[in-house]
Amino acid sequence: MRLEHTYQQRQFGRALRKLREQARIDTTEAAVRIKIDVDKLNRIERGQPPTHHELTTILDAYGLLYEDWRPYIRQLDHNRQRGWWRAYGLPHNHFAGVEHDAILVCEYQLGLVPEPLQTEPYVRAVLAVSRRPHHTLEPAIRLRRQQRLTDYNPRRYHVVIDEAALTIPLPDKRIMREQLRHILAMAALPHITVQVMTRAAGPHPGRSGSFQILTFPEPETDPLLHVRHVGGENYVNAKDLTAAAQHLFRDLTALALGPDESRQWIERLIART
Repeated sequence: MRLEHTYQQRQFGRALRKLREQARIDTTEAAVRIKIDVDKLNRIERGQPPTHHELTTILDAYGLLYEDWRPYIRQLDHNRQRGWWRAYGLPHNHFAGVEHDAILVCEYQLGLVPEPLQTEPYVRAVLAVSRRPHHTLEPAIRLRRQQRLTDYNPRRYHVVIDEAALTIPLPDKRIMREQLRHILAMAALPHITVQVMTRAAGPHPGRSGSFQILTFPEPETDPLLHVRHVGGENYVNAKDLTAAAQHLFRDLTALALGPDESRQWIERLIART
């Protein structure tokens, strides 16, 4: 799925569609009541932000009491804000915006140190040998994304890192040594959990590839499965698929070393590096 609008905008559109359906009004009648054409209403329900006037008219047309309007108006204001990533020349629907809104990210990483934990020297070393196109400001963008792990209201982050990602040789061993130390420092924070999946775990479903599951603060906003691949990236919010991914992640956490064992494992790796 390609995101034409941001994830939060799409979810907001779904919430408005749900209000319409609960009021038992079809799109033709709704468009007449709101005084917009049906195509415009369909675009709003797919994620195009309405104007404030259109939103209040929609809420009134669907029979929502005035005292219940505030959460919708607040969410619209949030959806229309210009995100920090736009200053880097990134599109409004870039993954950085989706990630920024998440309050919990669960990640399984098979090949590289997870981006939220990467140091700048590690980022530059990896990008130097990458054949995938990337933004010229990619190191700065990744470091800016990481601020959500240390700001005043940090998101929770739970990651399972495959042993292979932590033992890939780099031309300069000092870069990997400092990277491993940084992982330990981040893992010491109360809202971050790091587990290592060793080779001893043997074959398991996670060997097929890395993935992330993002959870958002609004109860009506569904979790999002994010998967990168050779052709780009996919966003999946089908409930059965995200539920399957959540189940897989729980299985992987059970197979991996526990947080304390993982810390000790990384410490031993540093001593050998």
